[in-house]
Amino acid sequence: MTLDSQLPRSSFAAASLFGSNRRKMIPIALAIVGAASVACATFYFTQVDETPTAARVPINAVPEVVVAAPEAPRKPQEKQAIPSPGGPKQVAMTVPAPIVSPARAVTPSATVPAEALPARTASAPATMNLATAMAMTQADPVGARLALTRLIDRREIAPADLPAVMNAIREVNAQLFFSPTVVAGDPVTRSYTVKSGDTLSRIAKRNDVQTDWRVIQRINGMKSEKSLRVGQNLKIPVGAFHAEISKSDYQMRIYAGEGSARVIVAILQVGLGELNSTPTGAFMVRPKSKLINPEWNNPRTGEHFASDDPKNPIGEHWIGLIGVEAHNQGFKGYGIHGTIDAGSIGNQASMGCVRMNDPDVELVYELLTEPNSTIVIAP
Repeated sequence: MTLDSQLPRSSFAAASLFGSNRRKMIPIALAIVGAASVACATFYFTQVDETPTAARVPINAVPEVVVAAPEAPRKPQEKQAIPSPGGPKQVAMTVPAPIVSPARAVTPSATVPAEALPARTASAPATMNLATAMAMTQADPVGARLALTRLIDRREIAPADLPAVMNAIREVNAQLFFSPTVVAGDPVTRSYTVKSGDTLSRIAKRNDVQTDWRVIQRINGMKSEKSLRVGQNLKIPVGAFHAEISKSDYQMRIYAGEGSARVIVAILQVGLGELNSTPTGAFMVRPKSKLINPEWNNPRTGEHFASDDPKNPIGEHWIGLIGVEAHNQGFKGYGIHGTIDAGSIGNQASMGCVRMNDPDVELVYELLTEPNSTIVIAP
């Protein structure tokens, strides 16, 4: 038996507290627990939530695709010598970081009046056969072009029928695209009335024309823009143009528009790289790479060809390419260009570039622009 006087002081105090004063301490303990709970809850629910939300993410952290303007300059990654016009020196071109995706939204400029845009033609039925599409070329060239494009894209045309189909598409586009006539319902072109102070380049800029201004001169059959007159009706292109190259066919198809609404506007023959060296995949026009009358150094021999040299193998136009896929981003120096060797078209003869006859590459130079156009090279 232990007397109360022999207990340790703390134990004695506790015994006294919970002995004679137990009833008094229970309400006090409950009050302390309650106050602590309220304090903890208040602290937890008043802390700032650090989870990012749409309101807290900085605006510049969300990339915004603007079709009409190039992206802000990025830190240069490499310098590459490419053909350049003018003096005897080559231009060192700054290559930006690779573009992540070739797809770009096309947004009509706010300066284009809505009533000036052409009426959209009805989509061609997905089940339309070749005979029906071919029969439409005279009565409904807009619908026929769309139907024939879909049949080609779906590979539903027998090889024996392809020459006739390609010829039909060329004939339809001679009317729809490569003439001054604006055909009702054609989504690829529209009409514009010349105003005081206009030039072809100003018309292109003010109407969000996504091609070189020379396309306007070409499709209107103008020898010079000096023939512009106030009140004159011009045909101008709408939207961006893209290219697809089939290596097996040695063929380039130029498309207007995107997706299921795209249509073929030109079919051209190409020459390719020896030993199947032309790279495949998706590309875009390399920034600031398009050149007229370029000079060139042969990378194998070091031989220099001046811009006006009739022996210059790359002809009168150069369009640099930049890969946008993981497997082709590292390719350098590839492009689309002319040639002085017409016999090389339809063959593997270049150092890897896509070569074309001079009249054809001139058209491609005008239609494909940076950053609007994509170029897909397929096996």
